[in-house]
Amino acid sequence: MNNKLKSLLVAFTASTLAVGQVAAQDVATGLKLLDNNQACLAKDNFEKLAAATPTADNQFYLGYYYLRTNQADLAKGAFEKGLAADPKNQLNAVGLGAVLLAKGDRGTAKIAFDAALKATKNKNMDVLFRAGEAYTGYVAIDSLKPLYKTTDPAQAIAYLDMAIALGMKNNQKNPDVYMAKGDAFYLKTESGPAVSAYEDAYNINPSLGKAFAKVAKIYYGGKNYPLAQETFKKGIEVDPNYAPGYAEYAEMLFYVRQYKNASKFMDQYLEKIGQCASDDDILRSAQFNFVGDDFTKAKEKSEQMLKKKSDNPVLYRMLGWSAYKRNDCDKAVENIQKFLEMAPQKAVINDYKYLGECMIKMPGADTLKAVGILEKAAQLDTVENGYKTIGSFYQGARKYKEAATYYQKALEREKTPSLQDLQNVATAYYNYANLIRPLAGPDSAAMRKLKRETFLKSDSLYAKMIEKKPDYVYPYGQRAKATYFAFTPAEAIENGLAIPHMEKYVPMAEADKVANKQNLITIYRVLGSYSYIKNKDTEKAKEWYKKVLELDPADTYATEALKSFEAPVAPPPPPAPAPKAAPAKKAAPAKKKN
Repeated sequence: MNNKLKSLLVAFTASTLAVGQVAAQDVATGLKLLDNNQACLAKDNFEKLAAATPTADNQFYLGYYYLRTNQADLAKGAFEKGLAADPKNQLNAVGLGAVLLAKGDRGTAKIAFDAALKATKNKNMDVLFRAGEAYTGYVAIDSLKPLYKTTDPAQAIAYLDMAIALGMKNNQKNPDVYMAKGDAFYLKTESGPAVSAYEDAYNINPSLGKAFAKVAKIYYGGKNYPLAQETFKKGIEVDPNYAPGYAEYAEMLFYVRQYKNASKFMDQYLEKIGQCASDDDILRSAQFNFVGDDFTKAKEKSEQMLKKKSDNPVLYRMLGWSAYKRNDCDKAVENIQKFLEMAPQKAVINDYKYLGECMIKMPGADTLKAVGILEKAAQLDTVENGYKTIGSFYQGARKYKEAATYYQKALEREKTPSLQDLQNVATAYYNYANLIRPLAGPDSAAMRKLKRETFLKSDSLYAKMIEKKPDYVYPYGQRAKATYFAFTPAEAIENGLAIPHMEKYVPMAEADKVANKQNLITIYRVLGSYSYIKNKDTEKAKEWYKKVLELDPADTYATEALKSFEAPVAPPPPPAPAPKAAPAKKAAPAKKKN
């Protein structure tokens, strides 16, 4: 384990559970370690206690440790040794009953419990407590589910109520009895009484972090997130060393998408449990680091885990995703592909998305394969519109036909398209139309038709942009040009379809002649030609050509046109120049409604 990771997982600070540092063993320490998800230290504690002083009580708690860690056969051996050490010690008899219950033998377990209660005349609080707790199956904090399937919450409550009554009579209140009672009510799906029992536990011991954590978990399960968050915080405040409180709070924060805080609290959980952190704990923490944008930690933990256990495909996913976020596409592709080879059935949207986006950026990439992967992600993703990524790639590569195809798919995916959505596909169609070059020959008519239809598609989309934001100048100019260039110059002058759009554009664009210079020059020329050829208005044509020279005194087209008017018979002006590709500018923000 490298030094940096060791400092995250093993080094105990002043805030770490103090009992984890001491060498002395005692039952209270062991139970606290067990509750704190530090089973590896609890094991050492209980085994050394039983070895040093093999009393009936120490054997019981060793067996109890085994029972709580799903090792029923080892528990049975410890309880049997406890009974051998003191046949009158009924705790070990209860322990053997719990083992029977864990193995599904409900009837024989009940006989063992009843015999232990009879032997103690129902006057031993610990016997009543441990018998009742056994019937809950030992409810885990992370899942709020019992460790063992064979439970009887009603019988558990009956025994626990007897223990509580005996404790009150003898002025001995044990908060753990109330915790077990809360678990029993929760198993009965009675959340209200469960919360009341847990509250009774922390009323006895106000610093009982596990009681606050279980109440918070119930609020969380009921989707009362503000109250759950408040209760988790209170539990951490009163018991800062109760590690599971950090983990469960982190899980809730993850669920409500507070990823940075989730990552922070899960890291604190690892610090609290130290050397007892399991591989799953470390991997879960790495996942939280990733979604919390701490990609360095995610990478370090995943690499360390990979050295120990390279057969876990999720580790390759984590390394691949972390590499993607660090813009290391070589490593991202290598690791995500490895993950998909090992566990294709576990693939999710981001596996395809990150892989495709990285593949498409790499030199010599198989573009079609990368786009196929991105399209698979886009088809699965109902949140983000992945078709935009593909459209953007093709737009940047000047493959405008493909860009139009995917931007159109992106547009169709949007319930309420934005101005930028409309502009993306309109610009792609416009630029694609510019590339269509009708030549002489049998295909010329078909090419001319395709060019016209493609320009007119962009025209209709620019019209929608104008509807969405009437004061946005850009689509007026683009619509005017698209409508004009959809036809031959002669056809455009004759049908005049572009003229109204140009006339709307000019006064808006003239508010900033510097920014709109090139568009204005093009449109002034067309308006001059239209005035002269269609309307036979030489004076109006002159006005338009003079406007061209105001913007560009060196413009030979306008200069020659004006000279031609001075000749005895003025020839018609030449056709307007070929269109330029539309700039892939960012759409203006939509105007806010009052």
